[in-house]
Amino acid sequence: MIMRIYYHSCICIRTLRARNPHRFGTMTFATINRLQVRPHFAGWTIPCLLLCVACGDAPSAGPAPPLVEGERLGTVGAHEHGIARLGLAVDGASLTVDLELPAESVFGFERAPRSAEERTTVAEALDRLRTGGASLFAFPEGVTCAVDSAEVEAPEGFEGDQAGEDQPPHEDEGHEHAEDEGHEHAEDEGHEHTEDEGHEHAEDESPVHTEVHLLASLTCSAEPLGPASLRFADLLPDVVQVDLTVFTGAGEAAGRVAPDASFRF
Repeated sequence: MIMRIYYHSCICIRTLRARNPHRFGTMTFATINRLQVRPHFAGWTIPCLLLCVACGDAPSAGPAPPLVEGERLGTVGAHEHGIARLGLAVDGASLTVDLELPAESVFGFERAPRSAEERTTVAEALDRLRTGGASLFAFPEGVTCAVDSAEVEAPEGFEGDQAGEDQPPHEDEGHEHAEDEGHEHAEDEGHEHTEDEGHEHAEDESPVHTEVHLLASLTCSAEPLGPASLRFADLLPDVVQVDLTVFTGAGEAAGRVAPDASFRF
């Protein structure tokens, strides 16, 4: 704080000299020293503040900047299983939550649902994500927040009446034992390493990567500044790390942290 005020005083001297060079043209940084406003002098407060007020640039003891203690963020846009990307922006008593994560961390799979049971799993997971954004955090003491609005973008095929409809049985299944067994050793063994493995490697080498995106607006009982923590375990237990970025009026902070990490708004 002392260095900050000393810095503001130096800026004020430059401003005064620029505004009125005839009157303040000879003012130098030595003037501050003669006024005993160096940081290690006890009488620095009043002269520094007077200089800053004269320039219309008085220092203010605003809120501390946000703090995230973690590893370096991952590559932007990279698809990493178990890794969520979370952006938090504070604007007064409003909090915007921008969350992206692999579909596998939400549903347990990344392909479109193939059965009624899987479609139910998807619908319930999306509903929990849409309504439970506030449960991802333990807010600063005395502050409560509630979701005002939320939009969830799911991968193609994860929503809609025809998404992931039950697959009809294959025509060959009815006589697979009658026809196929007759020549399974003659024909299948002949090309099991050429055709089957070709499909297997093609599918393995080209995995489907899908993402789920949540954009939510929360209203809080007060400006949510201060110590807080993540609480992913209940809503998203399959998330193992979070690329967290926090924006406030005092600055920004970012880092890769655990899903239960502490941070400061």
